[in-house]
Amino acid sequence: MNRIFVAVWALFALGLSGCASESSEPSASPSTESAQTAMLADLEIEDLVEGEGLGIQAGQRAEVHYTLWLRDTSTESGRGEMLQSSKDTGRTFTFIIGQGSVIAGWDQGVPGMKVGGTRELRIPYRLAYGERGMPGGIPPRADLVFEIDLISIQ
Repeated sequence: MNRIFVAVWALFALGLSGCASESSEPSASPSTESAQTAMLADLEIEDLVEGEGLGIQAGQRAEVHYTLWLRDTSTESGRGEMLQSSKDTGRTFTFIIGQGSVIAGWDQGVPGMKVGGTRELRIPYRLAYGERGMPGGIPPRADLVFEIDLISIQ
């Protein structure tokens, strides 16, 4: 039941655009600062499967399947706990590129993908859910890993 709640909440949260803003929190403690050094500085994009045809561009509608993990630098893959996958529900997710309807890491990382392609996005917290995270599954300052399959361009 909790996993279903997290999945539904994260899908809803993908549609929120204001979550990646920084807040004016007090400075972190020294132990927190050292943990931050392992966090991503920039969006990392890796095509696992290239796909075919023209790459998707801003203003086009993407239909995707995705899987979301917390970033864990202690593992070889960099993937920690899997939080959700649209493949588990069999339902694709659709959004328009570049309109701020998803987290900034997606708006910046999906353009150029080709239909049939699979791309891994390693997204720093500031391009994801920011300082606050997302209640129900995504902790504050969480770097994320998404594997995205572009099903169609609509």
